[in-house]
Amino acid sequence: MTLWVVLGLLALGGTFALILMTARRSARAESRGDDLAGVLLQEAQSIVPIDWTSAWQREHLTSRWIAAALSQGVSVSELESSDGDTAGFEFLNKHYAIAVRPSPRLEADVPNEDGDLPIEAIAWPRAEVGPAKSVFFHPEDADRAYSRNLQSDYCFDLAAQRPRPGVFHRKPESKQRAWDYRAFDDERFLVPSRLSN
Repeated sequence: MTLWVVLGLLALGGTFALILMTARRSARAESRGDDLAGVLLQEAQSIVPIDWTSAWQREHLTSRWIAAALSQGVSVSELESSDGDTAGFEFLNKHYAIAVRPSPRLEADVPNEDGDLPIEAIAWPRAEVGPAKSVFFHPEDADRAYSRNLQSDYCFDLAAQRPRPGVFHRKPESKQRAWDYRAFDDERFLVPSRLSN
């Protein structure tokens, strides 16, 4: 009898340990994706205007981004360039696809006073399964936001499930609450800087 109780407690403890390790892995992957997108936007803003067709500008931005990320303690291991985004520059790490590109407001597509659209940096899961679940949106002209990716199920590996430029902006009719909003893809986004207000 005592042996069965001990085995049961060991199995229960192992289950809890597995759940805890999985949660930590997801939190680590998502934190890295969010941080990489934030640093990418910061570095892209410093070299605007960007010629999105220029290979040397992609390499220049990549070098700046990696240097800034390393100086801030963000891991850039397994980072590679991708040619999947024709609107901007796209990169991949183990769990996330990260892109920087022009960010049109889908209801207006109005360029700024210089004639250029604002830019956005986004990070979304690379695969359907794995520790990466959330989508991170870092726009130049709005507050940073994230989504749990429950409606659209964005995934880099499936071409039909990649986000379009500007789709994560707030719909005009969803401006009633500051801490969250519905985007043009009907995904619910949370604005961390306003959650405590």
